[in-house]
Amino acid sequence: MYQLDSLKKDFTSGFLVALVALPLSIGIALASGAPASAGLITAIIGGLIGSWMGGAQLVINGPAAGLIVIVLEAVSSLGFRGMLGAAVIAAVMQIIFGVVKLGRKGALFPSSVVQGMMASIGIIIFAKQAHILLGHVPKAKNPLLLLAEIPFAFANYRPLVAIIGFLTLGLLIFWTKIKHPFLKKLPGPLMGVIFGGILAKVLGLDEESLLKVPAEINNWFFTPDFSIMATASGWKAAITLALVGSLETVLSASAVDKIDPEKRKSNLDRDLTSKGICNLLCALIGGLPMIAEIVRSSANISYGAKTWKSNFFHGLVILIAVILFPYALNLIPLATLASILVMIGWRLGNPKHIQHAIHIGKDNIVGFLVTLILTLAVDLLVGIFCGVIAQFAVELYLGLKLKDSFISEFKEDVVEGDFIITVTSSVVFSNFYLIKENILNYLNLKKSLTIDLTACDYIDHSVMEQLEELASLAEANGLKFTKRISSHHKSLGESSVSSRKKVAEA
Repeated sequence: MYQLDSLKKDFTSGFLVALVALPLSIGIALASGAPASAGLITAIIGGLIGSWMGGAQLVINGPAAGLIVIVLEAVSSLGFRGMLGAAVIAAVMQIIFGVVKLGRKGALFPSSVVQGMMASIGIIIFAKQAHILLGHVPKAKNPLLLLAEIPFAFANYRPLVAIIGFLTLGLLIFWTKIKHPFLKKLPGPLMGVIFGGILAKVLGLDEESLLKVPAEINNWFFTPDFSIMATASGWKAAITLALVGSLETVLSASAVDKIDPEKRKSNLDRDLTSKGICNLLCALIGGLPMIAEIVRSSANISYGAKTWKSNFFHGLVILIAVILFPYALNLIPLATLASILVMIGWRLGNPKHIQHAIHIGKDNIVGFLVTLILTLAVDLLVGIFCGVIAQFAVELYLGLKLKDSFISEFKEDVVEGDFIITVTSSVVFSNFYLIKENILNYLNLKKSLTIDLTACDYIDHSVMEQLEELASLAEANGLKFTKRISSHHKSLGESSVSSRKKVAEA
């Protein structure tokens, strides 16, 4: 039964998450080339409607940095209303994905490609927002050229804008290092926005460098333009939004499950369907696409949330705030919002991610680098597609047989009361799904089991990572999960989840 204590914790958490989400939603909208109101609409719908429809307990829905690149490209080529038209079609695709139960199959994407995708998104966000932080209007459009133009931005910065941007960035960095239990609970982005607003007032920043949000909410709404769906660009935007948005939602919800204190499992198919329905509503009235957002969800858990109602309260608080204090939003400097996004971009795209990919192993670095480089040089859809193909080619080179590409060979036995799954083919990101489903079925039935991989010629990083997650899930439920790997399986990296390649016995 839902207790009063849980309600109090959900409200407190939802309130604090709303303080994080409010500036982030505005910043993400502006970075996406959309009106600031578009991000707020999405956060409100994601909370008020997506909370009770979804299949996850502690997830916070809203606009996300991971979709900035796609939305910005769509807005640039199709216009904002054209992007909304593509987003409507993407939402319908997402609903179909959930209905046909593709949510649980998100693991069919190799980890290396997902890591490369997120790193490239981070670099692109950083490259674009660094110019805004300095008050510089770049000539370049391509991410690599934008990075190359940053030194020129330093040489042509606007002093007042840059002072506010860098001081806010300094505060945000300082806030991540605070240990005081009370101050730690105050959201860094909110403190940055308040600090930036005060600086702008004291220093006399011009209105052109401040946020502009219509005070009347009826001016927030836009209708989609579906005429763009007669073009290749429209369909490309719709497909990219549907694929990347669905993938990020599934990955984020799965990541939140790992840190849920009660170790509850999300219904990924239901959650994907609910995101599709919410995205349809958002696109029809002028909101950005939403996903299950990992940063806000992590904050939600750290603030003590118990159920989905924290997500509902987060949406409600944002709605009340924009109704009661509409003019306060227009006191926020654009450089302050850029500093928040520079922090996000750096977190996603800093060199540590390349070091981590190398640490995992040389086989992992191929998919990572192909995705990263082609996303920066061409676009995200090309990067993901080529990254998957490159990683698949690596798997074939290392021992995967073509006939086993999508269906693995395994059998199930019971030996002296112990359940054993014996795998005889190579196991990789593209063929592990059925084995994983069987393992989850045993764990749902509260059965301990052993997975025997000693006969496998090759086990890739994505599978090793998922096996570690399944072991943690079993342990959380008081079950025994044993993974058997031969002493002749050579690790291709330095991590416990690095790929394993069987070598000839001496």
